[in-house]
Amino acid sequence: MPRKTRFLVALACLSCMSLSAQDKEARNRLAAAHAQYYTPTASGLKSFHCDASIDWKAMLSRFAGTDIPDDNPALKFLQTVHLAVNDDLHGTGELEWTSTVEPPDDRKAGMQQMQDGLQTMIAGFFQSWNAYMNGSMVPLPDQTVTVTKSGDGVHLSGTSKDSTFDEDYDKNMLLTQALVLSPSLKVLAKPTYTGTTDGLILSSLTSLVHQPPTAPEVEATFRVEYAKVDSYQIPSHVVFDIKNTGMFEFSFSACKVTVADWAKKN
Repeated sequence: MPRKTRFLVALACLSCMSLSAQDKEARNRLAAAHAQYYTPTASGLKSFHCDASIDWKAMLSRFAGTDIPDDNPALKFLQTVHLAVNDDLHGTGELEWTSTVEPPDDRKAGMQQMQDGLQTMIAGFFQSWNAYMNGSMVPLPDQTVTVTKSGDGVHLSGTSKDSTFDEDYDKNMLLTQALVLSPSLKVLAKPTYTGTTDGLILSSLTSLVHQPPTAPEVEATFRVEYAKVDSYQIPSHVVFDIKNTGMFEFSFSACKVTVADWAKKN
């Protein structure tokens, strides 16, 4: 082999080794970062059930742009509704809506629309929130993802079924944004966190949503407060702020958790 060719081959091998070292460093940083995020499933949390409540009068008044009187028919019906949530930290969770009375005939369509909208909102919240609680948003690196150095931080990318995802981490390995793209959806999500003794816990998430990817952007933000139930951090107050649509607030109480058998022995 000519000397020049040998030199080029050697140079290429050195470049490969350098890239491999960078990738290994990035993967090691991601693996270490995984431990700094609060992941209750890792300590045995399987599911939880909470009563839920909404200040119906405040919500209706916000949408009407004026104070709603106490004898408003829609308000009086909504005050008979019992709400609850169930979540297994995977999938979309569930909003239960039960009432012992029927809405007024001229309000049935509107009440059904509200029920459907709130159920869709809760499903969307838990679908996003669960991914941060079960570790899938900050995964342990394996062969299904590509992890590379990006400036002072790290970039992660991969595919899942018919979608692709990209995540950016800063120099402190905080996940600053995640982009998910599929044939039906494009979402750019920007999380913020609060430090706790249990680790970094999701405090807000702003999502820029295009559904389908060519559709106009919808901006939605949720903010979460937590309360301890047994040893687990469970949402106690969730605020949804949908730009140019409105703000919705849920309070959760009387929460009960279900824990894996192995965690009960510890």
